[in-house]
Amino acid sequence: MKKAKKVKNRPWFVSVRKSYLPSSWQGRLIYALYVAYTIAVPITWYKEGHDFFRLLTTVIPLLAAAALLTQFVASKNSK
Repeated sequence: MKKAKKVKNRPWFVSVRKSYLPSSWQGRLIYALYVAYTIAVPITWYKEGHDFFRLLTTVIPLLAAAALLTQFVASKNSK
């Protein structure tokens, strides 16, 4: 009989001073998606012709929600 291999459940993020840094490919992927979203949303918003005030009232809450979601996922998948 073959022995079943143990699969290490490596954490996606490492906690560093109340923040999280990616430590696996899954963590780097989540972090890259977050950064791409953070850059793409304001650029798209400006290209559509919206003004700065609407940026503050609409886009900033979207970016805050994305940051909170990323922090939540990181906290659940860290050591």
